[in-house]
Amino acid sequence: MIVSRTLGTGVVIVGGGIVGCAAAYYLARRGVKVVLLEKSVIGGEASGRNGGGVRAQCRDRRERPLAMASIALWVRLQAELGFDMEYVQGGNVRMATNEERMAMLRREGEEELADGLVVEMWDRDELRRRAPYLSDVFIGAKYCPTDGSANPILAPRALGWAARRIGVTLLTRTEAVNIGIQGGRVTSVTARDSQGEILIEAPWVIHAGGPWTPQLSRTLGIQVPIEPARSVIAITQRLPFLFKEFVSSHDLGVYSRQAREGQVHIGGVGTPGTTFDQTMPADSMARLARGAAQMIPALRGANILRAWAGTLENTPDKAPIISPVDGIKGYILASGFSGHGFCLGPIAGKLLGELIVDG
Repeated sequence: MIVSRTLGTGVVIVGGGIVGCAAAYYLARRGVKVVLLEKSVIGGEASGRNGGGVRAQCRDRRERPLAMASIALWVRLQAELGFDMEYVQGGNVRMATNEERMAMLRREGEEELADGLVVEMWDRDELRRRAPYLSDVFIGAKYCPTDGSANPILAPRALGWAARRIGVTLLTRTEAVNIGIQGGRVTSVTARDSQGEILIEAPWVIHAGGPWTPQLSRTLGIQVPIEPARSVIAITQRLPFLFKEFVSSHDLGVYSRQAREGQVHIGGVGTPGTTFDQTMPADSMARLARGAAQMIPALRGANILRAWAGTLENTPDKAPIISPVDGIKGYILASGFSGHGFCLGPIAGKLLGELIVDG
């Protein structure tokens, strides 16, 4: 293919998920010229194919300050963007079915309180009182009132549209295929759309390509330790309002939230192993339905309207990579969020902007 056009910009962002869109938005607010490349559509991959949880509890301790800072941004983001993302601070309940899990939650809670996060430990009686919709299989829980949820389809798009309104060039259905380097410094990105190849000259590249990050990075000789995995989501028919919290059980392998219109979203991890496969296996559907009914008896027999799968981007320690790369000036990785990127997206984008503008 021949180069169909050449552009010049300050920063090229590869990946139109919530991290890439947030970075574009915050950079544009600082007056930086940005081109964002997305091989599909804005929020079309993991950022739009998740449970919508926005939580600080139950995280790697290194990641917790990021989550807490991100939630502070989420609280005012809807008003700032002028777009309803269905964000609510309805709380997050993490349940235990056995004493081993309960002890783990207590240890985690002590650490979280020491880090300034407000959490409460609930015994069986308190759980029955506070969350009577849950089944009696649970012996207790940990609760964080400042955690919440948002609509994963709307949030990355809201950030992307806001970025475009303030000058960001969004190029969808456009795949980054090569990063130009000269003298150890980023000089350009070559992208491909239906019309041909586009050369975008820029001194900075933020690579927020999720599980697809390793492929492009390998062209630079960089091995990024990210592997894909399938996550699965199902959504029920509209039901009477049952609960406002985001609830999850590692013991049952399922989590759930109820949307504003009454549909209940049910999620979990699909077939284990490394895969980009986004089909929705029948056994995964059945497992989600069983787990949801075990967790919330009112969901037993609820009709599933639709189901879909997404691709997680896991690092070996399940912590994200937000970092410049040694030996290549101007190349910044922002990937490997390991299923936590939806919550962390706003703060990751803000910090990426500060890294470029302020150093």
